[in-house]
Parts: sequence; structure tokens; C-alpha cells
Amino acid sequence: CLFCEKQTDTTEKLYVHMEEAHGFNLLKIKSEHDLNFYQQVKLMNFIRRQMHQCQCFKCEKKFQLKKELICHLEDNKHIAVLPDRSVWDQPQYYFPTYENDTLLCALSDNEDELTAEKQTDNIPVFSEDVSNIEALKQTSVLNELLHEELNNIEA
Repeated sequence: CLFCEKQTDTTEKLYVHMEEAHGFNLLKIKSEHDLNFYQQVKLMNFIRRQMHQCQCFKCEKKFQLKKELICHLEDNKHIAVLPDRSVWDQPQYYFPTYENDTLLCALSDNEDELTAEKQTDNIPVFSEDVSNIEALKQTSVLNELLHEELNNIEA
């Protein structure tokens, strides 16, 4: 979990825990803010770092204990409000706060799927003219290379 010591055997269970226990919906934030994979990484590393330093990522108030910070985040609804993108979308947050962060490893990049979906919208596809397939076979580059290779072997 980004906020407490909770661990689960699946990422989905962890997402449910973060939403139910802390009011933080990572999937909703990802969708609403249109975060690509690298932005998700930076956001999570930013939150991890702020939590490690016991500092609210919304108002920047510092606390002595992580438990106090979590109460502050939840009570003031700061947990579900991201700071301005310029605060966390920084190159320094490409690097994890904790080594082997399994939550980072579980991130998915659905950007390829979304891009593929967007690309197929209203784009016409035309098939090639293959009416004379024999002529196409005779003029293929592969055929020419094979003939050249055979001629070189025979010579």
C-alpha cells in the first residue's frame, strides 16, 4: 500500500484496500488525469517519498509519525487530491523510494491498447490488388534473393 504497511497477494486487492481503507482510487486518478506509464511511476514515487518523509503531499505539512500523516490525509481529504502536476511530474521521481517496489512492478501501461483503439477509429483500410498473384510471385524480392544465392552457390 502507498500509505500503510498492508500487503496483498494481488494488485487488484491492494487497489481495493487503498480505496476502502484510505479513500485513494489509483485507477480513477490514472484515468481522470490521463496518466501514462511514466507519469504513474513518478506519481507513486512522489507519494512514497512524501509518506517516507511524513509530509502531506497536498499541503506539505510535516508530521512526526506516519500514523499522524495518514490521519491528516484522510481527515482533511488530502489523500484523494493530487498536487499540481508540476510538483510530482519531475525526473527525480523516476527513481523508486524503496528498492524492489512491487506496486511499481505491477503497473500496467495500457497506453498501447488505447493508442491502438484510437488509431482504428474511422481509418479506412484498403486491401492490395492481388488479382495477378503469379506475376507478384515472380517479381518478389525474396525470389530474386533466392535466385542470386543459388547462382552464387553453383558458381
